[in-house]
Amino acid sequence: MNEEEKKKYYQAYYDNEADANKQMSFANAFAAFVMLVIWICYLTNLFIVTANAKIGINIIFPISILILLTPLLYTFKFPQALKKPTYKYFVVFSFIFVMATLNIIIPKHALLGWALSIVITTHYYNQKLCRITFVIVLALMIICLYAGMFVGEYDPHLIGNGAIVDNEIVYIDGVKERYAYLTDLLLKGENRYLKVFTYYYLPRSAMLALIFLVSNSLNKRTYNLLISEININSEQEKTKTELEVARDIQLATLSNDFVTSENIEVVAEIKPVKEVGGDFYDCVKIDDNHTAIVIGDVSGKGIAAAMFMMKTITCFKNYARNKKKPSQILKEINKSIYENNTSQMFVTCFIAILDETTGEVVFANAGHNHPIIGNNRHYRYLPCKSGFILGVMEEAMCEDEVITLKPGESITLYTDGITEAKNEKGELFSETRLLQIFNKFNYTCIVELHHTLKDMLDAYVGEAPQSDDITFITMKYHGDKYSYSEHNFEAYLDNIPEALKFIETFCEDHKLPKDFKNNLLVVGDELISNIVKYGYQNKGGDIFIRLLYNVDKKEFALTVIDVAPAFNQLEVNNSKVEGEAEDQKVGGLGILIVKQIMSTYLYDRINNKNILVLRKKF
Repeated sequence: MNEEEKKKYYQAYYDNEADANKQMSFANAFAAFVMLVIWICYLTNLFIVTANAKIGINIIFPISILILLTPLLYTFKFPQALKKPTYKYFVVFSFIFVMATLNIIIPKHALLGWALSIVITTHYYNQKLCRITFVIVLALMIICLYAGMFVGEYDPHLIGNGAIVDNEIVYIDGVKERYAYLTDLLLKGENRYLKVFTYYYLPRSAMLALIFLVSNSLNKRTYNLLISEININSEQEKTKTELEVARDIQLATLSNDFVTSENIEVVAEIKPVKEVGGDFYDCVKIDDNHTAIVIGDVSGKGIAAAMFMMKTITCFKNYARNKKKPSQILKEINKSIYENNTSQMFVTCFIAILDETTGEVVFANAGHNHPIIGNNRHYRYLPCKSGFILGVMEEAMCEDEVITLKPGESITLYTDGITEAKNEKGELFSETRLLQIFNKFNYTCIVELHHTLKDMLDAYVGEAPQSDDITFITMKYHGDKYSYSEHNFEAYLDNIPEALKFIETFCEDHKLPKDFKNNLLVVGDELISNIVKYGYQNKGGDIFIRLLYNVDKKEFALTVIDVAPAFNQLEVNNSKVEGEAEDQKVGGLGILIVKQIMSTYLYDRINNKNILVLRKKF
């Protein structure tokens, strides 16, 4: 067992002991309540006892109740004490001490208390504690029995039937009187000390030994279960870590999830049902005028599907860059994955190559869902041949088809994890509902389209578990050239002036209005500062800025991307600026200006990245 495993073991063991201490504290408190009820019964003479026994009860019972309540007081007052390894001895032996005093005062009723003293050790999965408790119980029980003969409640099993005076039994009370009586019996040949040991102590010891053996076995068994659970958890954590690494490797093989050139925008998202999945997408710049996108869905889930997916997407990258047609790429992919496909896995796939100068799209389908194309509430499913899945036949059956996108239209590829998503009633999301979402609004950008699709899909599914990977990629054809510029920098406050200079230069180069430029610099300063301070917690990270401007349409767009934890600055809802700018709450001043000067603004979380898109139409 290495140091890391030892640390996990001790942590789990002490966590269990702390929980056992807490439970025992409540058990002791319950025992105190039972003792209080019994004490009241004695005080009200419900139980008839000798005078000396009653005095002993009135002294011992309140002390015992206080001792039993002490662990509970510690639990609430000093909860950190529960985690100390020695605390269990305090809890257990306070219970044993009370049982000992009760055995002296009311010896005939104490066997159950001794048994409980041993049984409660099973809470701790500790054989050593169980053995120590058993030895102490045996020693204390014989001491308490003999002490009870002199000072406890009168018990005929201990001191006999009592003296006969005038043909009536008189119960002997008082330590001296009992000692004289027992000595007199000894002289007459009746050894009560030996009888108590033989007929009272030994049978009870045998019963307690049986209880000890059972408790000790339970301690050993539960301890082994704890070790097994720790080992299983360690293996699960190790497997989880390996899966997370596999997921990172898998996602690293996918292209940038937000791509822009002068003529197109591409946004892609993936949400595996497990750490790794079989869905994939990619976007490859073939040359200055052609961009290829692909989406696919491998049969099965988990590591095997991920490996198959990575092989498929690697083939796509290689063949796409060789300027092959979509059908040729699919055939080459099929040939590669068909060889040695002993697992009989297969993949559905759709490839489209866009000519950015004309809007012409050449595509081929291998058994995948039909894409959605269109714009401004005029979306439709692309009529195309379905083709056949890859990986099961030596030759792929697919062919190229052509369609021309109009300026502003987009093509969205998706996997069946969307259309076959089920709500809590088991009803499918369906292709009809998907198309209705596309045609429900006028989307200012494809990030907004994806954002709405995710929200409405989540609302439909509700609490139902995700059953399949969810993936979609959208490529929008502008049809007229955008002027754009990109800047990537480290998320430190000292780098903000550099980023603002980048924004200022872009605005001046494109002769954007001066008041808009000045407001945009305030916005940029605050947005970036918030990412640095509240997103990355001043620990550094990447921030990516993309600026676009369409001269013909007089449209400007600012996109800010970071990989900090989820952080939506647009949720701030200031209605007006009050006081000094530096006194505004997080995002307050900047976001207020955003809402005043921008036509649209949108935040989304895509593939563990915060994406903020601000657009202005002059």
